[in-house]
Amino acid sequence: MYPTLPFGPLSLPTAPFAILLAATLGLEISGRYGRRLGLHVDDVWNTGLLAMLAGLLAARLWNVAMLWPIYMDDPWLILSLRPGGFAPWPGFVAALVVGYANLIRRALDPVRMAAAYAVGAVAAGIILSIGAYLTGSVVGLPSDQPWALAYFGELRHPAALYQALGMWLLFVALWLRTGPLQPGRTVLLAALGYSLIRLVTDAFVEDAALIGTFRASQLAALAAALALSLLLARRPTATA
Repeated sequence: MYPTLPFGPLSLPTAPFAILLAATLGLEISGRYGRRLGLHVDDVWNTGLLAMLAGLLAARLWNVAMLWPIYMDDPWLILSLRPGGFAPWPGFVAALVVGYANLIRRALDPVRMAAAYAVGAVAAGIILSIGAYLTGSVVGLPSDQPWALAYFGELRHPAALYQALGMWLLFVALWLRTGPLQPGRTVLLAALGYSLIRLVTDAFVEDAALIGTFRASQLAALAAALALSLLLARRPTATA
């Protein structure tokens, strides 16, 4: 596990650095893909940044509110930016609300913007998956396969790197095989690809939550993949 990354005389915490790098790459790719859809790069960046800032603020405030007795004893902890100090779902909802409000204010096409962000999110997922491997937030099952890597004192499946490889292949496919004619289809393909990646790679993750004898994350990924496949099958194919 690599909690910090050395940069000359400095050491940066791995998790925040990976998140920052992923966000920057995601917005850059979203802006570049957005050009194909007739979007202005500034609109893509500004909406993304507003959504991210709103999400981070809401996620932090929610965490502080839920754990207020702890923060009341040591108020300086409120300024801590450790990843565990953010509540993901309130932040996600706040990011969606603020981002969509900006789309309405700027009269931007939400489907085209969603397509740009979907491709950017896949690119960001590559970095986040690598970060998950480095920090140990995703740990693979023990393995004796030739490609297994030494981790936590034994050879294991590099499950997070499997995810990173899957995300990279999905990004290449979306970048090369999708275009401006059907941005909604791009969103569905990105979601379908991610569901299939999780369906396969989560089989190698240690300590996964179970529903009966099945892994909960794989069941959710399978259900999502089936629903998305049905939606894609019902969409007409665009012609130039």
